[in-house]
Amino acid sequence: MKTTQLLAGSLLALTLNLSHAAGISNGDFSAGLSGWGTAGNAAVDSTGAFGSPPAGLSAQAVMGTAATGGFLFGGSVTSAANLDTFTGVAAGTIASFGGLVGSAIGQSFTSAAGDLLSFSWKFMSDEPQNSPANDTAFFVLDGKLTRLINVQNASFLGGSGSPMLDETAYDKVSITLSAGAHTLAFGVVDVPDALGASALAIAGVNVAAVPEPGSWALMAGGLAAVASLARRRGVSA
Repeated sequence: MKTTQLLAGSLLALTLNLSHAAGISNGDFSAGLSGWGTAGNAAVDSTGAFGSPPAGLSAQAVMGTAATGGFLFGGSVTSAANLDTFTGVAAGTIASFGGLVGSAIGQSFTSAAGDLLSFSWKFMSDEPQNSPANDTAFFVLDGKLTRLINVQNASFLGGSGSPMLDETAYDKVSITLSAGAHTLAFGVVDVPDALGASALAIAGVNVAAVPEPGSWALMAGGLAAVASLARRRGVSA
């Protein structure tokens, strides 16, 4: 009995150590935008107004461009220059690809070396793909902007569960982190004009430890030992 309890306790401690989350606050948006800074037009949808979030999640953060104020959002958009400052990119970065006005959310967090940052996203728009409009969604990690998608390269579904005319499916991004402090932001911006409407939805932002192969082997061995002891006790009983 004591051996079984010791093994089970060791496995529990190992599991807790492997599954620690480092620093992301309210990554499932169940508490609205608590823990997140905002710039421009951003809100949390927990009613399905912008379609369903990924399986297992009940809420999604939604950011909009100039013409989206009447849908869900609670503010007005902000300039590309302000988005540069808010997201931590160099001055002129968002304007360099035609960005005019938009919205963003962000927060700072810490991680251990090898932790995995993951998030899910989808893009929604009223802008036609055969027009000059090219509204763009992006994320910024530690001052580096990565464009997720724009109107002209989007693989739209041909309809939308949101107030927008069309949307993409949810996609997922995973990034291996270095140790230390990080900044993370998500945003969407009107390109090259402030006509039409586009929005970015973000869900399930998470930072988690990735166990080393040796740790998995230790856990598997421990589980096998517990199972063996349980079988023996069943036989001897």
